[in-house]
Parts: sequence; C-alpha cells; structure tokens
Amino acid sequence: MKKEIHFMCVGVQKAGTSTIHDILNQNPNISMPIYKETHFFCEKEKHQKGLDYYFNFFFNNTNTKYIGEIDPEYSYFKSSAQKIFAEFGKIKIIFILRNPLDRAFSQYLMTKRRGLEELTFEEALKSEKLRLKTYFDHTHYSYLSRGSYTSQIENYETVFGKDNVKVLFFDDIIKDIRQFVSDFTSFVRIEPFEYNYDIKSNLASIPQSKSLSKFIYKPYKFKKWIGKLIPSKTVKNKIMFFLERKNLKASNKETLTLEIKQKVYEAFFKEDIELLEQKLSKDLSHWKYIKTE
Repeated sequence: MKKEIHFMCVGVQKAGTSTIHDILNQNPNISMPIYKETHFFCEKEKHQKGLDYYFNFFFNNTNTKYIGEIDPEYSYFKSSAQKIFAEFGKIKIIFILRNPLDRAFSQYLMTKRRGLEELTFEEALKSEKLRLKTYFDHTHYSYLSRGSYTSQIENYETVFGKDNVKVLFFDDIIKDIRQFVSDFTSFVRIEPFEYNYDIKSNLASIPQSKSLSKFIYKPYKFKKWIGKLIPSKTVKNKIMFFLERKNLKASNKETLTLEIKQKVYEAFFKEDIELLEQKLSKDLSHWKYIKTE
C-alpha cells in the first residue's frame, strides 16, 4: 500500500522550524524523518530514487496516524511544490514566516559559522545576484531571495489550493509557543497532545574549527573519496551530524545596529514586506525599520 504524507511544513529557513520539529517529534502519533530536512523534494539525485527510498532511508517508523516533514528548502526551491503534489496530492502545507531581514541575518550567521562566508552582511546582500549560480550557492547565499515570501506562498496555493495552505509566524512561537503548536496541529487535524514546550533548538554557537566546518559543508573531491569507503549513507549522515555538533561551542549572538537595519530594510526588504502585507491583509509594521527624523 502506498504510504501517505499528511503535512509538509515547507519553511521558511531560520524561522523556528527546528524547534517545532523537535516538539512535534514527542507525539507518538506523528512520524517525521530521523533528521530534520531530507531535501528529498528539492535535490534531484535523491528524488530520482523514489518514494521507497524516501520512507525507508529517512524514517524510522511510518506506522503512525500522521506522517509529515519539516524542510525549509521546499519553500525556496519552486519545483518542490509540484513534486510533493505529484506524490501525495492536496496535503496540508504550512509556512512559518519571520521578518525577512532578521531571517536573512540569521542565515548569514549560519553560513559564516559553517566557514562559507567572508563578506560582511551588507556586502553579501549586494553581491547575492552575482553569487547565485549553482545549487550550492542557492543553498547557502540566498539571503534576499528566500525572503520573497509572497511568490513562495502563491506557488503553493496554485498547486495545493488556498484552503490547504496555512501561514504562521515566528513571532508567535516567541509570544506563545503553546498556541502556535495548537494552531499548527489543528490545521493538520492532529488531536491534542501534552508536549514539552521547553525545548530550545539551534542555540547561538560558533565553530571551534573553521577548517572542519568547511570540510563538512563544502563539496570537496577528497570528501567524496572518503565517502566511498563508507557505503552506508545512514552512517555517513550520522558521522557528519556528530562532527558538526562536536565542533560547535556556545557563543553570544551577533547583532546588527539599528542604523544598519534601517539601511538594509530600505534598500532590500521594504517592497517585499509591503507586498506580503497586501497578500495576507496583515499589518507587518513591526517588521519595518523606518528611519525617524
């Protein structure tokens, strides 16, 4: 019998998706991938292997009432929507949106932490269009383009229908995590469950070794050669996950000055936020960094 997916949280990146994944994973009625973000519906090589590979390789258990995945890459890579629909039909789709400026800076810090970014934040924003050439570039340097929320939402609404697409906000995770999870699960029609809401995922950190970070994330030929010595992809994933975690140490989070926020808001984010306000009929003035005289 063909397995089904009941929901996909498709993003966005750096909007609390890891925390929501870890919270929902407590519910024995919900199955999600062993490691968050399979990239199955955006990476061609994985998708070509078929659904049996998807369920057998990424899931420990699919004999539950609900099966879902949380992967922010699916909102950004447009073709993911059609691929998900082709396999599962009109399932429930959830977006979690965050102030695109704050989201972009958080992604920038992550890319920098991975040893892949040497430009300043402003330089990286100005250079983005010239940098986005390969899948690797889009994965790591898409600070601005990932913030084009309106077009991403409309892509999924076109494929799945407006009634099957829910837009939630990172701000509400911070304000009331219980209510946020209730809104999420109610939309998917998952029965109430007593979750532990004290989980905090992806705390601020920096690498102890930049060289190791680059080894983990850059597509080196040497790394591929080593990978051939380990035939099991499960083992390879576990090794890389272990190395990444071991290489991190707690750190105070970098911040932007109000002056820089105002500058980059006007230059890069103003139009997208205003467009989203119109799309959702929602006041997003708290996302705006407007200069005051």
